[in-house]
Amino acid sequence: MIFELELRWLDILFILFLIDSIGALWVAFFGERWFVHHVGVMAKYFPPAKGWAILYFVLSLLLVLLSQGIL
Repeated sequence: MIFELELRWLDILFILFLIDSIGALWVAFFGERWFVHHVGVMAKYFPPAKGWAILYFVLSLLLVLLSQGIL
């Protein structure tokens, strides 16, 4: 079999990080007004930043690819 699907708990955690980073990208690029409106005062201390969201996505993607043995 070419693809072996054996997910360990660490793989699941890395995939959840990847899903979360995609959500962070979405908020940073498209939902900034929604985030500031719904989070309120906390948005002052944790603003949606595009650069950090991209870095988070790249690192999460790297973790998933390394854990799956692709890289």
